[in-house]
Amino acid sequence: MLSQRRDGTGSVLREWESREIALAAPRTLDELLAEEPSFSLYRRQSALFGNPTSAGVSLRNTGATAASRTLVLLDGIPQNDPFGGWVYWGRYDAGAIDSIRIVPSARAAVWGNQSPAGVVQLDSGDAFGERHLLRVGGGSHESYGASTHHRFVSDDGTAAAGFSAFGFRSDGFFGVAEGQRGSVDRRLELDFRGMDLKFAWRPRAGLTVEPMISWYEEERGNGTPLAKNATEALDVALRVTGEREALAWQALAYWQRRDFESVFSSVNAARTAETPSLDQFDVPGEGLGGALTLRGEPVERWTLTGGVDVRHLRGETNEDATFTGGQFTRRRRAGGEQTTAGVFLTSGYEVDAKTRVDGSLRGDFWSLDEGVRRERSLVTGVLLRDERQPDRSGWEPSAALAVTRELTEGLKVELSVGTSFRLPTLNELHRPFRVRNDIVEANPGLDPERFYSVETGLEWEPCDEWKLGVSVFHHTIRDAVANVPVTDPAEIAAIFGTIPPGGSGSQRRNVEEARVTGVQGGIEWRPREEVSLRLDAIWTETEFSDSKGQPLLEGRAFPQAPELRVMLGGEWRATETLGLFAGVEYGSAQFDDALGQRRIPDYWAARIGGNWRVAEGVTVFARMENLFDEEIATGRSSDGIRSTGTPRSLWAGVEWEF
Repeated sequence: MLSQRRDGTGSVLREWESREIALAAPRTLDELLAEEPSFSLYRRQSALFGNPTSAGVSLRNTGATAASRTLVLLDGIPQNDPFGGWVYWGRYDAGAIDSIRIVPSARAAVWGNQSPAGVVQLDSGDAFGERHLLRVGGGSHESYGASTHHRFVSDDGTAAAGFSAFGFRSDGFFGVAEGQRGSVDRRLELDFRGMDLKFAWRPRAGLTVEPMISWYEEERGNGTPLAKNATEALDVALRVTGEREALAWQALAYWQRRDFESVFSSVNAARTAETPSLDQFDVPGEGLGGALTLRGEPVERWTLTGGVDVRHLRGETNEDATFTGGQFTRRRRAGGEQTTAGVFLTSGYEVDAKTRVDGSLRGDFWSLDEGVRRERSLVTGVLLRDERQPDRSGWEPSAALAVTRELTEGLKVELSVGTSFRLPTLNELHRPFRVRNDIVEANPGLDPERFYSVETGLEWEPCDEWKLGVSVFHHTIRDAVANVPVTDPAEIAAIFGTIPPGGSGSQRRNVEEARVTGVQGGIEWRPREEVSLRLDAIWTETEFSDSKGQPLLEGRAFPQAPELRVMLGGEWRATETLGLFAGVEYGSAQFDDALGQRRIPDYWAARIGGNWRVAEGVTVFARMENLFDEEIATGRSSDGIRSTGTPRSLWAGVEWEF
């Protein structure tokens, strides 16, 4: 679209450099990314106050569930949770990120699993760039936070060490609409903290060794005394990069550990009392992986990038269920392992001064192993269920081709096609969950999703002041994973036993075919060097086009998929020391369920903010979200309870860079 940079992976959908990140001063990076209309989390909610299990990335409404169809990378290392695929956005402090890029779907096929809708690349910058930063802030909902980042470089420039620490706390806000709250409702409180330690060493010219370790912890209240979740994350990684004449290479190895726990509850109709319904007291996840990538220019006009990668994941849920007579009566353990190993090759060829062709090809072996579900009575100790899933494996290809042509001075056209896949996460295969009285059951028999994508676009710069872009895209998704409503009484009894009054039951299942078609466009105007205005919009139509297993789905739109999002924003560098920004966005109505019965109304919201450099290295920043305090609905349960997003919210602070 409007902001594109060309390298071995082709064009990007949108990118932010360090200056833009600093001006926006987001509390979490997803707040910044949400300024791109194609980006959203599953619900209309910042990850700051949303449940982490709904913080997977949805680009262009390409997912029918909260599972992420977009891969998130930090310095090349996957950040999607090993068990659930979601992303803990609170662990990436904006002050520690140097740049962000969004790569669209057909360009992302080279990354394989988890990337069929695209890739979000986070870059922490030059490890040998001396930097010291301290930031403190506070604002609405009794929120406050602080972070510090330091990079020390040896006198000879061959060694460096980086340290970061951050924390944030908020009393939050009520997540239930005001007219529906009862005495049981509480604020969505939040507390998180983390540390990162990185080293860099250059034993010789062209060779860099970078070990790193990262720790993160959060606790959340989910709106009632019993409902809550918590996570602890630990990552250890090693990156080695080398460069010699026309050849560059990178080797990665990483280990990731997540410990997650979550409690769900059932609230009575008057919202005056609650009882526990599901206690997922121990949900460990672990990831182990590595990659080797080589990049070179073997002959004039050609660039080649190739390599191999592997990722092994394992996880399980340990939970207590069926609350009867004042106690849980059933204990469940369910989980398994997942492995992907791929080989890839991508190439770029400059046909002439105006034409470029980029292509990629990838093959992945995958396996799902050690699947188990065991349930035992907590009253009698009797084994109630003992199932072992058969091991499964297969091969999945991914490929993409893109052609870019400069038609005239300032006018480019691009056509790209691609196909990729997504394995169901261990979470989808093995972990059930509950939102109020609506239950979603896991399904260990899920098959991989297969995406077929095509996109064409125009980018026009008629003069230095104007940039215009428009793209048309289409995705066909075979075996799309959706939370399919279960309506047959016999199936309900077999899968759930009973459904709470006013609630619903769904199970993760493959839908034969789904599609997403859309148009995205944008205009940027810079009447003066210090002023810019930008209008972006995206229209998408989603549909379950073939659903033999549940005919009621056919012709229905995806849940949480608005047809239209429009964003208008502007920046003004008023002086050399003062920068201001403002924006307004609109989102059309959408549904909270696959059958299109629970409608969530449209919304609009405005924001303002800016920063002021008051002294050398000292900057004051402030931003106000939802300026006019609109009630933004984020969900609607089967019993009519409306969830709401962040009300008017101020965030301000000071940053000292030295």
